[in-house]
Parts: sequence; C-alpha cells; structure tokens
Amino acid sequence: MMKKLLFVITLGLLLVSCSKEELETSQNNEVALKSFSSTDISYLGTYKGLYAELGSSKRGTVEITINETSANALLRFVDGSETLLTGTGSTSLSGLKTFSFNAPEGSFDFSVSATGSSPTVSAVNLEGAEGSILIAKDVTATPVRLATGTFGCDDCGGHPILSDENMQASFVWNAMFIGEGIEESVVGIQVSFGEAIFLTAGNLYDHYDKVGLLVYNDMDGEFEFGAEGMITWEATQMYSLDGACVDIRGRWSMSTPSYEKIKGWLKSDSSCNPL
Repeated sequence: MMKKLLFVITLGLLLVSCSKEELETSQNNEVALKSFSSTDISYLGTYKGLYAELGSSKRGTVEITINETSANALLRFVDGSETLLTGTGSTSLSGLKTFSFNAPEGSFDFSVSATGSSPTVSAVNLEGAEGSILIAKDVTATPVRLATGTFGCDDCGGHPILSDENMQASFVWNAMFIGEGIEESVVGIQVSFGEAIFLTAGNLYDHYDKVGLLVYNDMDGEFEFGAEGMITWEATQMYSLDGACVDIRGRWSMSTPSYEKIKGWLKSDSSCNPL
C-alpha cells in the first residue's frame, strides 16, 4: 500500500479592498455597487477549491453548492472531464454541518460551521485513488480564484523522485487566491509530489502593474518538503479582472542536506497570453 503523507498549514483569509489611484474609479465603484448575499454568513452558498490526486497528474477545480434543499459538488478536471457528486447533510449538537458527497466515481466528506467558516474536506477518493481538496467559501467580500498547474526541475541534483521521469508527470502545483487580488493577500498552495500532498500558504503582494483588465502581482512562499528539505518559491501572477484567465509563472529551489541544490520551474495550466 502506498504511504500517504499530508502536510497542512492553516490558511488565513484576508479581506482586501481597492486603494491604488489607477484603480479607484473602475474598481472602487464596482466594489461599492456589490450587494452582500445573505449566504455570506451562512453555511449555505458556494465553496470553491482545488483537487489533486495522490501520485498522479490528475488535478482540477471543485465547486460545492449548498442550498436549503440540496447539495452538489462539481469537479472539473484539466483533461476536460467532469464528475458531479450529490451530498446528504446532517447537523451535530454543536451546530457543525457535515455532508457526505457521493457519485459512482467516488466520494468525499465535507464539514463547515453554521456561519460558513472553516470549511474542510476529508476522505477524498475518486476512481479508487485517494486525493486532496483545498476549499474556501466564495463570498462577496472575498471571492475565490483558482489556478491548476504543474512543476518540474531543471537541475534535479540526483534526487531519486525528482529525477524519475515516470514520477515527474505526476507533479502538481495548484494555487487558490482569496479576495480581489489588488492588494496584499494570502495564496493557498496545493502541491502533489510522489506519495505526498502539501497544503501551505504563500504571500500575494500588492499589484505592480495593470494593462487594460490584466493585473500583475508578485507572490512567494516557503514550506518544509517533508524530510527532504525546505522549498522556497517565487512567481508572478497575471490575471484578468473579468475572470477570463489566471496565469502563473515562477521558480522554486530546495535546500537539502542530502542532495545538491535543486532548482526548477512552476506554471499554471491556463495562460493569459494568447501567443
């Protein structure tokens, strides 16, 4: 049986607003016109997230919709396929809402507080394979944007997994952005590497440029790569304010006592560059 490791750092959700002069007219007016939904402070509403399969390149996005009468989860994979799961819910004595989502292809469990905070997904199994789902509530003040992607190494330093061509096809680097993305915020990172999945948090910095609807941000972070060493990464995000695209390109390096300096690249599946 494959050994499974899951490394988790709780993600802080930061509220963001618009303040830069060049965005004040278009962005601030847009924010002012937004109406808050009654589901923003309820377990009802929409949750968005990222899926990564353990030891595989299979990845995609997740959208959970819960209303008074039904609960559904739609997984969209990068190969164009989809899986729809139906949920059945219950409420604990503490008020915690729990749902079991099921389909012929698989299942997962979902829990959330009565106010919609602290959503968590566990026991993910699709097509007989275990996986990970990173999830957040999509609300008016902090909308959720998602980007699936991959990573690889230029100089693998003799590392047995990173140097394995069969394993390289399974490397996944997904990113979750919470908020409008104009000012500093938190980015959630989901990395699948061999027999391990890492959930960690990075930094999204104040935008440094805007061309039409395209906004540019720098981002970075670091996390312990299990017993292998420390991963340090940095990237640039380009995304469209109308939600048409998210484009991430970056670099990473691993400091390890066991191998030479290892360096590589990371990128999103989607691109905002038509070329």
